[in-house]
Amino acid sequence: MISFRCPWPEYKGGYIVRVLNTAKILSKDYNVDLVTLIENKGQERCLGNLEKIFNKVIFFRQSKIKKYLSIIRAFFLQRPLQVNYYFSKEVKEWIKRNCQNYDLLYFNTIRTADYAENVGVPKVLDLVDAISLNYESAQKWTSSFWKIIYRIEAPRTLRYELDIFKKDIFDNVFISSPFDKKYLEKNIGYPLDNLTVLPNGVREELLKEKLFLKEENWISFFGKMDYQPNIDAVTYFSKKVFPGVKKKIPDIKFYIVGMNPVEKVKELAREKGIEVTGFLRDPYSVLRKSKIIIAPLRFGGGSQYKILESMALKKLVITTSVGMRGIKGTQNGKNLLVVDVKRPLLVIEKIVELLSDPERRMDIGIEAGRLIEKDYTWQRIGKELLMTIEDTVKKY
Repeated sequence: MISFRCPWPEYKGGYIVRVLNTAKILSKDYNVDLVTLIENKGQERCLGNLEKIFNKVIFFRQSKIKKYLSIIRAFFLQRPLQVNYYFSKEVKEWIKRNCQNYDLLYFNTIRTADYAENVGVPKVLDLVDAISLNYESAQKWTSSFWKIIYRIEAPRTLRYELDIFKKDIFDNVFISSPFDKKYLEKNIGYPLDNLTVLPNGVREELLKEKLFLKEENWISFFGKMDYQPNIDAVTYFSKKVFPGVKKKIPDIKFYIVGMNPVEKVKELAREKGIEVTGFLRDPYSVLRKSKIIIAPLRFGGGSQYKILESMALKKLVITTSVGMRGIKGTQNGKNLLVVDVKRPLLVIEKIVELLSDPERRMDIGIEAGRLIEKDYTWQRIGKELLMTIEDTVKKY
């Protein structure tokens, strides 16, 4: 398994959660080694934790300076900046020398796809998301700096993603969302038979949580707070929606739960009723007590852990079409609620209505939990993953 960055600790984001859980699943039937890049000694100290999951950990150091120089080269070569940023000649050479020792190579995201060329063993790629879709939609909502970056990256990334299929480099490719798959198929112009939807999953322990503990007059957002779609979502909610809710329900509180809040997010806590928690050992302690969990995403890709885990807790989740589209089986009004961010007054009205309707919140929360238990546990997803990997290995 090849990772573009050190996949530890698990709470540092959805990518790491996916890598570690797919590794645990594969380890049931295979010895799984990890090849990864690290930046510093702090990450090197984490490798002992990874050795409890992987059979062996092979790591290569890559400095920030080297990465920044790679971005400059990518700019002139018309390549995705992120692909060059994480590329390592040392990793590529190691893979060429050692690939024949393995039954299969498992690459994670387009940031490792360059390593797969001219490798004559079975190989799969987990795209996770169509990153180009995220960047394309982000341009409408982001600040001038990020707008420029996304404007450069979106077409390059899409071209790179489509080339992966045109060159037929991988035996199988995974993606977390059916919407993202359709987006790539639309842009390439034909069905992608070797592109399989492998959803994100949740820990089964979340489904075993005690139902309906005493709730506080809280609304919560849950997510990594240095991630652009999350920053945009909480900023929008704090400025456009929460003041209107608070005007009607003065004691309401909005909790922004998640690690690494950037300065823009921290500043939101200056407003009365808004709490920015930063990293919490048990973020679910806040989510469980909240009456509503919101995910007002205006852009993004893939299926969102923040929504899946909140639904697993059997909580009412209010999201947008962007948050809903990556999760097959969701139904507006049945197992979550979808609002239009372009109509904040209606969002305010809906939230105020639901805060005073515990039965409605409970009904939707129960249905949310049922969907997660049926389709989105790692145990269920693991069966499909192992079957696909076994079929791929057998072809050789």
